[in-house]
Amino acid sequence: MLRVHLAELRDSWTAWLGVTITFVMVNAMLVIPSVIGYSGYQATRRGQLDFQQSAPYTIVQALMIAFICFVAIPVIGSATGLVVDSRRGSLARLGLAGATPQQVRGTLGSQLVAVVLACAAVGDLVGLALVRPYLNLCYYAQRHESSWVPIEISWSLGPVLAANLLCVVVALLGGRRHAGRASQIPPVEALRQASAPLPRQSLGRGGWAKAVFLLLLIVGSYAAVPALLAHRNKETISNLLILGAFQIFFWGALLSVVGPLIAPPLTRFWTGLVPTTSPSWMLARATVTARPERMQRSLTPAMFCVGLAVGEVGIGDSMIATFNASGFEAQLTTGDLASFVQLLGPSLAIAFAGGIGTLIMMSRQRDAELALAGIAGATPRQRVWIPTLEAVIITVSAVLLASGMVIPAYVFQAYALSAAGMTWAMAFPWLTTFATVGVSALVTVGSTVLPTLRARLLPENRVIARLVAE
Repeated sequence: MLRVHLAELRDSWTAWLGVTITFVMVNAMLVIPSVIGYSGYQATRRGQLDFQQSAPYTIVQALMIAFICFVAIPVIGSATGLVVDSRRGSLARLGLAGATPQQVRGTLGSQLVAVVLACAAVGDLVGLALVRPYLNLCYYAQRHESSWVPIEISWSLGPVLAANLLCVVVALLGGRRHAGRASQIPPVEALRQASAPLPRQSLGRGGWAKAVFLLLLIVGSYAAVPALLAHRNKETISNLLILGAFQIFFWGALLSVVGPLIAPPLTRFWTGLVPTTSPSWMLARATVTARPERMQRSLTPAMFCVGLAVGEVGIGDSMIATFNASGFEAQLTTGDLASFVQLLGPSLAIAFAGGIGTLIMMSRQRDAELALAGIAGATPRQRVWIPTLEAVIITVSAVLLASGMVIPAYVFQAYALSAAGMTWAMAFPWLTTFATVGVSALVTVGSTVLPTLRARLLPENRVIARLVAE
């Protein structure tokens, strides 16, 4: 079976190539807090830091790893789902040759581990190169804190290997559902010329279990507020603010799980309100909504990009406004770019890389769709406008879903800080919102349109023939 795994990996490396940027970024971002956390632990063990002074190097880094995992699991899941879709014929041939569902799952799992470990070599180099700049950024962000004590980096292989292992675990968790789906591909698919996607299914037991677990985390965070206030100390407000930041990740993970049920009707609803009869718009709308699973894989990274940026900055601004309204002098500044990058940088980088990789991976499918549109009579201009409008639809739907991350975070903060006796004041980061949406739109349009330009230079029949042969 090992020979089968190796042969399948050799044949499928091009399918994994488009998503390697996601695996490299996840591994690199895990290396950074692992090395800094280890350095903080060593400094504490040597007596250079007390417990409170070590918190930015240990507890904060552990929180960063948790944030990264909440984003990485659904983003990697989206990338793995695209690989499964592109390899349906090959996976079906394994079943036709007599492979059991367990062996098919093992084949995909072994490929996933092999790709992650291969990407880890690059990710380790990137992460280690960024440790010092990230630590300097932390120093700059905490420059006004009198308790801040610099440390020396403890370079060791242990935290790097731990980050690699965690990246493998995250990848397996993210790809578990799609590995199971791959094992259920009927062998008859191997006899078909085209690999049509499976019809949209329900969340299944695993999806509903994830949704229930995340809902329990959300309910538990609300239940934790009275408990924290009953044993109030100087860290209570900080703990409430941390729980508020976690709401963004909890709701983002929940939306990524239930997205296949929510995203299609939401997209059909708002696109149906657009007052136009343009053939390009109608075809782009039909293309996006006709493939709910593909749409969800495009939406997940974009949703996290917008939700993380707007949510974290928004609750940070509201926290400052609440302190001021309650008669406390806020020592934070809303324009502190260092603090923003320190808090959001790793998770946002993963979502950004995942979005680019996902959209590039789907370019092959769009090549076929645009070639068929050309055969049906679409003009060259329309064949440019169709993927552009698809990108616009994905961006707007991602923004609407991201509101499901931001609004609950505001609600929790209002509840928690009001329960603590403070006067909650809302502040919304309009500039950050417009900038984030604008950048997301540009990246989405570029990642959607640019990969299709080369195929447009070829005759439509040659594009179709090449894709069928592949």
